[in-house]
This record gives sequence, structure tokens and C-alpha cells, in this order.
Amino acid sequence: MPGFIKSIRSIPIAIGLACAVLFMASCGGDYKKIQKSTNSEVKYNAAVAYYKAGNYLKALPLFESLLSVYRGTDKEQDVYYYYAYTNFRLNDFVMAGFYFSNFYHTFPHTSKAEECEFMHAYCEYLSSPAFNLDQTDSKKAIEAFQTFIDNYPHSERNKEANRYIDMMNSKLEKKYFEISKEYYTIEYYHAASVSLTNYIKSYPNSKYDEEASFLIIESDYKYASNSINNRKGDRLQAVITDYLKFVDQYPKSDYLKTAQSLYDSALKQKAELAGINATATTKK
Repeated sequence: MPGFIKSIRSIPIAIGLACAVLFMASCGGDYKKIQKSTNSEVKYNAAVAYYKAGNYLKALPLFESLLSVYRGTDKEQDVYYYYAYTNFRLNDFVMAGFYFSNFYHTFPHTSKAEECEFMHAYCEYLSSPAFNLDQTDSKKAIEAFQTFIDNYPHSERNKEANRYIDMMNSKLEKKYFEISKEYYTIEYYHAASVSLTNYIKSYPNSKYDEEASFLIIESDYKYASNSINNRKGDRLQAVITDYLKFVDQYPKSDYLKTAQSLYDSALKQKAELAGINATATTKK
């Protein structure tokens, strides 16, 4: 979690708790009385006190009721700011992200605009699911953090933003690899080879590239082995080409022994196929 979130105001928690006690005492400890109060200032101060005390469930409805009351006033941005963070503290990252986004679009030149744009991106990041699920939110997070970096190229938060971008890219990378690998698992060997090849092109420095390259050899080998003779030659040649490229890139790979056996088998099958073709030509 970004460090600045832990102290969005400089007022210590102890003071917030004291304020909460004072406000509740002034209202006879009746939260409903505060909610129904027509004194917006009292309601605002109570909402802030509840927020500072960590009672976000009580702070949220109060801030929500004040959004329209303070619209167009100097206090509007404070209400928006607290309301966004209250949703955030309640782990409602969709609503929090929405109001953080609204804040920096509505108040783009204020001191909190940079922070709120970052928080909008951070909420998108927190909404991102595990790699095996839909990654729309991960892509949104990457886009939001990149937009933040573009808008604030000298921000001290950019290092953190880039870290989150890298984390989201790693998740997308793993998802792409696992999808490509799944084609191999379900024995769609040609599709596996194509998908794994495209994966390596998309992520040329991925930690999965070695395994992907080996799986291309296996996929092409099994695809060739199951082919009819007049298609088998070119497909066996693909295995040979795959292997030679693999050896050049990963000369000390743990997959090398298995890859070598597939290569040797492809050479043998290709030689046998050449003999069959030669015999067929002679008979003609």
C-alpha cells in the first residue's frame, strides 16, 4: 500500500478519537440525530471525526449527504476527498476509484489532484484479479498508471507507479503463457505452436520463454508425427529448425536432453520418409 495513504492528514488518530467523542457528546451520542441535522458544518465535522476515528461506516453516509450540499463551494473538494478515501477504507475500490477520478478531473489544479489521480490508478490495481481470470482491470490499471506518469513525469510516486505496471504486466504475461500452454495440454498442437510463438514475440524477455520454446518443439513434433506423409516432411523440418534455434538460445537448458531426443526422432522420421518417397518415385 502506498505509504502516504496511511496519513492523508497530519492530525494524529488520538486527536480524531477525541474529536469524535466531543461531537457525539454534543449530539447526545445519537448518530441518527447527526444524520438528520440541518447544520451542515456540524455534520461535516462529525463525518471527519468518525473518519479519523476509523469508523468509516458511519462517516460514509454523512459525507455522501454533503456532496450536493457543498457543491460549488470551497469545501466541495474536501468532502469529495474524504468521501473517496472513506470508500477506499471500506475496500470499495470501484466507488473509491470513481470518486478519485472525479476529483482530479473536477479539481485538476489543486494540491491533491496528483494524489487522487494516483489513487484512482491504485484502485484499478487493487481490483485486478488473479492471472487466470479476466484481466480487463489489470489493463485499466496499467493505462491509469501510465497516464499518471505522463501527467506527472517528475512525481516522486512514479517509481511506485512503474512497480505496479510491472506487476500487472507480469500477470498479463503469465495469463498469455498459460493460455498458450493450455492448447498443448488439450492436444491442439498446431494452435499451441502458433500461440507459443506469438507469446515469445510479445514477451521476448519473459521468464517463461525457455519453457515456451521447448513446448514449441514438442508441439511441432507431435503435430508432424500425426500428419499424413505428404505433409509430414515440412512439419518434421519445423521440428529440426525449432531444435537448432533452441540449442543456440539455451545451450544449458534442463529441457535439452528431451529436445535432443525429439530432434533425433525427427531426423530419423524424415530420412525414412525420404526413403519411402524415393521408392514410390522408382516404382513410377
